[in-house]
Amino acid sequence: MRTVSIRHCALLLLALILGGTACERSLDVVPKEFYQESDLLADIKQAEKEVTRLYAALPWDFLPSTGSSNGVVFSSASDEGYANWNQSNARKYDGGSWNSNDNPLGNFNDVYRNIRVGLHFLQNVDKVPIKNATQEQIYRTVIIPRYKLEVKFLIAFNYFELFKRFGPVPIVDRYYEATENPEVLKKPRNSVDEVVNEIVRLCDEAAAGLPLTYEAQDVGRATKGAALALKAKVLLYAASPLFNGGEIDGIPVSVNGNNVKSSLLGVKNTDGKTLFNTTYDREKWKKAADAAKAVLDMGVYSLRPVQQELFYNRDFNEFIFWTQGGGTNNFENSITPNGADYGGTGSLAATQEMIDSYEMKNGYPINEPGSGYVETGYVDTTMKVFRNRVWTTVKVKIRKMYFNRDPRFYTDQFFDGMPYLGRNIITQFVTNVGSNNDGWGGSKATGQNTRTGYYVQKWVAPAHNIKDNPSTNYRNYPHFRLADVYLWYAEAMNEYNGPSADVYAAINAVRNRVGMPSLPIIASDNNKEGLRARIQNERKIEMAYEAQRWYDIRRWLIAHTPACTSVTGMNINGTGETFFQRTPILANGRVFKVQHYLMPIPVSETSIAPALVQNYGW
Repeated sequence: MRTVSIRHCALLLLALILGGTACERSLDVVPKEFYQESDLLADIKQAEKEVTRLYAALPWDFLPSTGSSNGVVFSSASDEGYANWNQSNARKYDGGSWNSNDNPLGNFNDVYRNIRVGLHFLQNVDKVPIKNATQEQIYRTVIIPRYKLEVKFLIAFNYFELFKRFGPVPIVDRYYEATENPEVLKKPRNSVDEVVNEIVRLCDEAAAGLPLTYEAQDVGRATKGAALALKAKVLLYAASPLFNGGEIDGIPVSVNGNNVKSSLLGVKNTDGKTLFNTTYDREKWKKAADAAKAVLDMGVYSLRPVQQELFYNRDFNEFIFWTQGGGTNNFENSITPNGADYGGTGSLAATQEMIDSYEMKNGYPINEPGSGYVETGYVDTTMKVFRNRVWTTVKVKIRKMYFNRDPRFYTDQFFDGMPYLGRNIITQFVTNVGSNNDGWGGSKATGQNTRTGYYVQKWVAPAHNIKDNPSTNYRNYPHFRLADVYLWYAEAMNEYNGPSADVYAAINAVRNRVGMPSLPIIASDNNKEGLRARIQNERKIEMAYEAQRWYDIRRWLIAHTPACTSVTGMNINGTGETFFQRTPILANGRVFKVQHYLMPIPVSETSIAPALVQNYGW
């Protein structure tokens, strides 16, 4: 359905109100066969479409798509990846050219439209007639009360979508009619604490009545666990340095000479109201830990034994809340190597910084004495691979730098010499482009091949051959999954009180699932700062390419550091030994300024709502 902009509709703040018939005809919530919002109130079956609309609007932030330049931007504009395609919107973030008029990852208008839909439903559903008399009682006593709790959760979810991008935003407490346009235009931004408290309130109300699980026909709807998980995640963000004082270990963070406290967190409303917290509150970590522990203690969810299977099968045990995806070849088409027999388009490459983050199998970081990491030379080894329609073990010769790493390395990444389907991957430069070549070959100018010497494997079904067997895989995109919650708890408890048995148990549950040894291993694992680095790296690996890293490095206030802005890879113009030379992909790294920690509110909104102050630097 065509969407009309706020400007064209002469609407108020954030696409909340639709003024006039023209806008009503384009309202997203109205099914295409209707032209008036009132049609949705004629029967419960029509009103239910508002709930459906909210579920349909749930994001899938890592969704590769051939023909789309925006599919993997969250990964390719953070330190876990790099876009191979020159036309990718990631280039705007690499160069710092995104702004309040052009922010491909922004969702300000769309999310407020979702909130408006939810508020309309809550305000009107009890007045909607149920024309089927035999269903009257079940709808009034069971279904509608549950719908209302689901919608409260979905409103909270949408507020969190805004919060993690823009920080504090206006809270809309009811559905506004078009005639109330001037009133809503005057709404200022609420503070960080007010937004967090509103999300927590909605989650608590939803969790109090939502079921633990559903019958098969309703799987995927919001549950008690989903509401508690959202509560835990927003409290984790609220406790993090970006929203909790702008400091790390008592030291204020500065970005290129800009003190975060006085710049980014110094924004106030026009009446002088403080929006951000510039004083650290340690107790916020305890609130986040307790909320995460409440999810863990439910006993409803379990870690899938084979972690890799989470990303090409539908999982209903580890996933707490998800967007359910239908059968699609998008993942295989978009991110597998584009050699002649693979048929992918290679949109996303891992950075060398990401590759180096994978520990050795013995649990040591690669730069730690005793890790056993070797940068040069080759080793003969064996690897499992799906060939000739069966799983088999094959002999391979791979670079020593890729040997004996965290098992997730071999399911997340494609590297030179790695066996995949019918042969070994080649990411080095070769001239005979008609061969099975996954590197540059003769297509340098188009930028459709790896820029770093790597491709991303996570999300790819390992037995799926686009050329040979173009069947589809059904996946779920996790918004919250159990491994994530374990890491929330480990992080929050470590920040609150340092290393403890509970902290180690939580992070080790995630590590042990993939065969990694338990912490502590090295001396620094036994202090808060050292264990913090471990927990942050564990999140980087476990949650790789799930659109988490973009937000994590921002809430931790580390996105501006060289470790996060440097972009290097192998020497893709070389062959043999010259290929295995660490080479800058971006000579000066990604551009990152203090204002890049938060997204800009669209100028189309700030220009029509004087009370809506802009984030710093935009």
